[in-house]
Amino acid sequence: MPKTRLGKANAANQKGHAGGKPVGGTKASCPLKDYKLVKLTVIQNATQNNVTGAKNWAAVKKTTDHVIIEATTSPNTEEAWKKIKWSGDAGTLVKGKLNQRRLSRNASKKYHVEAELGGVKDDVNVWVLWAKVTIDSNPNHVTPPNSVQFGTLHDGTEKLGARYYKGGNWAAGKIAAIAKITPVGVYDVVKSGWKFRRERTTHDWGDGWKVDPGDGAKYYYWTTTWVDDTSYDSFTKLIPDNDDQIYDIDGPTVPYRINDYETYNNFRQWIEWNKEKCSDYGLWYFNGRWKKGHGPSEITMVEVGNGNKKLPKKSFFHPEKDPG
Repeated sequence: MPKTRLGKANAANQKGHAGGKPVGGTKASCPLKDYKLVKLTVIQNATQNNVTGAKNWAAVKKTTDHVIIEATTSPNTEEAWKKIKWSGDAGTLVKGKLNQRRLSRNASKKYHVEAELGGVKDDVNVWVLWAKVTIDSNPNHVTPPNSVQFGTLHDGTEKLGARYYKGGNWAAGKIAAIAKITPVGVYDVVKSGWKFRRERTTHDWGDGWKVDPGDGAKYYYWTTTWVDDTSYDSFTKLIPDNDDQIYDIDGPTVPYRINDYETYNNFRQWIEWNKEKCSDYGLWYFNGRWKKGHGPSEITMVEVGNGNKKLPKKSFFHPEKDPG
């Protein structure tokens, strides 16, 4: 028998079922991509060094250098980044980087940043740190209870201000330096990395002559600039307490002398975190004079207080000496 010939329509139909174009000529739809968030992290200008908690980062307050947050996605493409949902303290978009946000360090605060994509969520906290240093020299106050205590030093009390002892022949200017760190609650997150620093500039005279003039070492006592005067660690409390505070104490003295002696000192204190300045200055002064043979109490003046005073350029007792 002769072979049956197929019509064109039937042939085309068979061809379509054999893997050619779909019947009717329409294209098959591509499946939607499965976008997902992988992680959220800080990539610039904040650290986890001396910070507690995997979600916490910290930076010192600064007018420049924003903290940069970055989201990683799967796939890690601009098309996926456009679909990220930012919430919380989301900051502002980094130009040309759809998966990055920037946070200002201009003020001390806690940022909580959240991101979500494809049902996956992540978040980070950024703590912008700063502190206010207060110098307490009020004679009606005592050493703060959470601070290191003076104990048996000087007059054997915790009273601050100008204190006489040893029969009135010695005196000290006792102060407590208190750094109040912000934002609130930082004590539970940033527990280490803190340092209380102090510098002084001093004009001391013995019998009208400058005492150890120079600027290059801690134990020079006639200086023309600020020199280091940082307390030993035993006088500081550097783990923040529940009030977000750390402490330092000091008590420069006017001791018994065999000659006329006068001391004039300005101090400035601040704190650092991870070796970066983290406060403004707290200023204070201490001045005292000892006059040889002046009677039962050789100390003729002692004062301590907030702020800095102009240091005298000549000896009070012997202004004619050492005029340079």
